[in-house]
Amino acid sequence: MEHLRQALAWRWRQVERPQLWLLAGLALALLPHVGRLPWLLILPAMLLLGWRLGFELKLLRLPPRTLRWLLVGLALAATWASYHTFVGRQAGVALLVIMLCLKLMEMDKPRDVAIVIGLSYFVVITVFLFDQSLLMGGYMLLVVTLLTTALTAFSRASATLPQRANLRLAATLLAQAAPLALLLFVLFPRIPGPLWHLPSDGSSTSTGLSDTMAPGNISRLSDNDAVAFRVRFAGETPPQDRLYWRGLALTHFDGRTWRNPNETRRGLDVSYSIEYTAIGEPVDYTLTLEPHQRRWLFALDMPASAPPHSTVSADIEIIARDSVKTLRQYTLQSYTEYRLDAGSTPRDFTYLSLPSGTALRARILARQLRAESSDDADYMQRVLDFIRQQPFYYTRRPPLLLDDPVDEFLFDSRRGFCEHYASAFTVLMRAAGLPARVMTGYQGGEDNPLGDYFIVRQSDAHAWSEVWLRGRGWVRVDPTAVIPPGRVENPADLERIDPAYAARTRETPDWAKRLWRKMGFGWDRVNNAWNQWIIGYDQGAQRSFLSRLGLEDIDWQRMVGLLFGGLGLVVAVIALQLFRRRPLRRDAVGEAYARFCRKLARRGLPRKPAEGAQDYSQRVIPHRPELAAQIQHITHLYQRLRYARATPRDGLRHLKQAVRRFRP
Repeated sequence: MEHLRQALAWRWRQVERPQLWLLAGLALALLPHVGRLPWLLILPAMLLLGWRLGFELKLLRLPPRTLRWLLVGLALAATWASYHTFVGRQAGVALLVIMLCLKLMEMDKPRDVAIVIGLSYFVVITVFLFDQSLLMGGYMLLVVTLLTTALTAFSRASATLPQRANLRLAATLLAQAAPLALLLFVLFPRIPGPLWHLPSDGSSTSTGLSDTMAPGNISRLSDNDAVAFRVRFAGETPPQDRLYWRGLALTHFDGRTWRNPNETRRGLDVSYSIEYTAIGEPVDYTLTLEPHQRRWLFALDMPASAPPHSTVSADIEIIARDSVKTLRQYTLQSYTEYRLDAGSTPRDFTYLSLPSGTALRARILARQLRAESSDDADYMQRVLDFIRQQPFYYTRRPPLLLDDPVDEFLFDSRRGFCEHYASAFTVLMRAAGLPARVMTGYQGGEDNPLGDYFIVRQSDAHAWSEVWLRGRGWVRVDPTAVIPPGRVENPADLERIDPAYAARTRETPDWAKRLWRKMGFGWDRVNNAWNQWIIGYDQGAQRSFLSRLGLEDIDWQRMVGLLFGGLGLVVAVIALQLFRRRPLRRDAVGEAYARFCRKLARRGLPRKPAEGAQDYSQRVIPHRPELAAQIQHITHLYQRLRYARATPRDGLRHLKQAVRRFRP
């Protein structure tokens, strides 16, 4: 074992450091894609990277040309098998990654090295197609530093310099590029929409709410503290019981799963107008939505209109033109008190349909309660009283419902999350002839005292019902909210069931929890600032920022001129700093010897342009033999100081003294 360790250590010392910089930078650049790309591609990529490292350690040989072509064919086949396409965000990135790692198998010339480093920079860019967070930005800065170090190390391979000098040069280059990048970021003209559009990825995964709802779909998000969106209110924040963030309407029920049959046509139809009667004052707010790979947007119930580049569906869903794949910010106005579509009865029978042979016991209960009710509103209240009075429990870990989820929940388990209550309540409404639908979105939120904005997390995902009542229109009903606080399994869920009760019974956290909570709010404030100022720096934000600098109504021609003028100024400042920091090194040895030559030249013995010091002394001595000892001494000192590996101590001082005393 010791012999093997020594052998590996010896081979490691033989590895050229430029290759190590490159392989380390490339490995770190691929790391964020490990959980994103299929193992059919990312695992071979890592094996190829290890193969190249084994070659540098003199343990493996690079594959021959035939095997390389075979590996290329296998890589193309694996990409097609994973995505059934070679274009799109996921497939394109996967193909770039595997082909870059295959390029390592034939990297033996400077041209190959330049191609690999250039493609590695492209891999860094692809990471931001999926994640634009502050942490990822800092991580990618480290990767770019390593790749730039590799570039400088390969370009200076002939120079015997320590590797820290290459790292220092790379860091210096990036530091000098930072003002240029900042200027380009601020002044480069923004245009609405992306510069290009990538085809949709059929296999791309989404985060957050799904377009369907079945038992367990929303409860799986209960422990997910990831941010869904952030909200900054222009005025006073509405109370918690009115913070219903409207998302997706689910109207079709197959006995187990709720969905919308028009999902494939969302965003393609004409935009519907929102017919409602506002009650009370409007709420103005700006919502910053995290990417969730879907097309729907969220708004405080009830939105007065849709934001730009989006439409309104018949079920009052806000549908964007494209999937939300990057951070999206929009400003809206909503009314938390309203009457929605109180005119005519809905003509779509989807709001009344129930699959045959399902929820049979629920239908019997609906007929009994309906017979005891005086009108639709009374029936709806009786159903809510049934949920409140019977031993229903609110839990994040409901039992598995196999055969008939609605009947098993209402009459057997009576333990569930919000999707169980919304589904069962909507079925009971339809069984009695009342049009009803399920709404999914988020409820509540958390105020960040350090940033003056609201945080809505995935754990705030919620489902409720909307019931159409004659004379009142669509009415929002949250059957989960009627559960008594004593039947809430997890005390942390009391915020959603009864915020007032939760505030009265909440325990004061200890200092460690308070500190941790404050640190969490501080970090979220940093992330929010990054999103607002960097990720959300669009055309509107650019114009607003420039107007604060006194550049109102600037057109793109003036902006481009200002950009190039600023770039020239920054380059000039950097050049000036370089000249001031790195003045031309003074050659004291050469100056002393040049003074010696000038003294002889004044006596008619000038040095020829191509004449070396030794040849010059041999030519001068026959003309002035009395100066032979001094000439030989000065020439010897000069040669040792100029060319010897180890220069004599105080040699320069002795040379200057000898030249000063030399008087031909």
